[in-house]
Amino acid sequence: MSELRDSHRLFLQSFMSRSVLDAKEVKALYKSSCEKFNEEYITQEDERRRQLAEFVIVINNSIKPFHMEIKKGFSEDNGTNCYCLVSTSDTAITKMASDYTATELEYFKKLIELVVESDVGYIGSVEALNLTESLTNTKKMSKTDAENLLKRMKADRWLILNEGQVSLSTRTILELDMYITDTYPETAKMCELCKKLCLKGQLCEECGVKLHVHCASRIFSKQNQRKCPGQRCNAEWVHDIPSKDVPGSQHVQQENIPSHGQNRKRKAKH
Repeated sequence: MSELRDSHRLFLQSFMSRSVLDAKEVKALYKSSCEKFNEEYITQEDERRRQLAEFVIVINNSIKPFHMEIKKGFSEDNGTNCYCLVSTSDTAITKMASDYTATELEYFKKLIELVVESDVGYIGSVEALNLTESLTNTKKMSKTDAENLLKRMKADRWLILNEGQVSLSTRTILELDMYITDTYPETAKMCELCKKLCLKGQLCEECGVKLHVHCASRIFSKQNQRKCPGQRCNAEWVHDIPSKDVPGSQHVQQENIPSHGQNRKRKAKH
């Protein structure tokens, strides 16, 4: 097993301070880590990807005993690759207690429940603020408190706040996927193509198969007759298929959490 070098430590320190980096940020961080300690940096694309993968494996082997891992994922909004430093413990959500109070964590769990149970992968901001009325913790939370908490959790990259919608970030999906799938086995769906947790996506109304929008684009963009990829379904895929460059990103978001206003209605569950 390769030993952890100073370049690995510098790379890991950046993740510990930022938690989530997109593919371009990781590439730049890897390059600067190599150059700082006079290590070889390969410019040829395929070979550099292999070298970076091996570099991350060395780090993951070293931090595995601490139930940590640098995990690769993607934004559900546009398919952009992201890398997150996550806890691999099945009690990952309880580790948030050092940053959030018991009341705030109860609120976050209820928010996760509503997002997972929706077919669209988000809830409206007013619906999110109204969750304060269902909290059972002895210390109550006002709507102003909830508004401030949502902004904090956006800054910590747990949530995406965009045009009156509240959804879970790539960090949350990667770090809490075990919690989500174990807690909501009936409603948490996996993408039929990539087999990863799918919250925002397109749903087959016949069999319930779900695809990330960018995964649907991969398999349907060049097909004239679009059929559901679910086994023994073959129903027509009725959704619009965007180009592979789906607009929107979790890294560029408009913060919009009105205390009052119209809440976007969630799609009814089948």
